[in-house]
Order: sequence, then structure tokens, then C-alpha cells
Amino acid sequence: MLRRGVVAGIAVAALALALTACGGGDEGTAVAPDGTGAVAVVLGETDATNMFMRLSQSSVPAGSITFTVTNEGTKEHEFEVFRTSTAAGDFAVGPDDKAVDPADAEELTEVEGIEAGETETVTLELEPGHYALICNEPHHYERGMYADFTVT
Repeated sequence: MLRRGVVAGIAVAALALALTACGGGDEGTAVAPDGTGAVAVVLGETDATNMFMRLSQSSVPAGSITFTVTNEGTKEHEFEVFRTSTAAGDFAVGPDDKAVDPADAEELTEVEGIEAGETETVTLELEPGHYALICNEPHHYERGMYADFTVT
């Protein structure tokens, strides 16, 4: 019985070591082999009133950034990128149940009509600063479809 505990302990230690080795020094920053920033974005819903936008990383170096946007939900979504000092979760919501662009926001791109199961790709030249990424279909923003993004 003691032997089984020792074997289990060794297995757990080996797994922890392997996971640590796979982790890394530059968490939150990814650069594709061709030198461009690469960000995977997943859109979807957890239920009728909760939605999400998940990023593979929330910060990349300035330059050419490629967003690969996948709709894993069941509803149509969109992907908008704004350069703004306003936090992504602090946009006002207008009477049409959509986010209202903050006064200092510069919309850089909008990819509309991303159907369930589809993937769209957009590449932008981004300078250092704060960006807000949102879905602005009615009610989607207020149900959690936004993310802050930083370019260093």
C-alpha cells in the first residue's frame, strides 16, 4: 500500500514538472513564427443571458496583429476593435441595446455576420496602447461579449 502512494506521488510530481516546463516566461505575449502577433478570439454563449469573448492572450507587441475569431456559440456575432482609454466593460449601452462608442474611441475594424461555427481572420497594424474588443449585436455587449487588449 505504501508503494502505491509513492508511485502516485512520483506521478504527480512528474506531471507538475512537465506542466511547469511547458509554461513560460512571456505569458500573455505571443508572436507567430513569421514575426506577427497572433491572437485567437473565441466568441459564444454560456446560456441565454451570458456571453463571452475569450482571448488567447491579452497583450502583444506593437506591429502586425492577426486576430483569428471563431464563433463557438449558436448565435451570430461580430468582432469590433476600438483604440480607446475606456475599459472594454465601461462603454454605455444605448436605447438600441448596443454599446455606444466612447468619445475617445477610434473604431479600427468591424467584422460582421460571424455565423455559428465560422472563423474569420483580420490583420491590423497596431501601435502601443489600450484597445477594447467587443461584439455589438443587440444585447451581446451587455451580456459579457467584450475584452480589454493591450499593445506594448
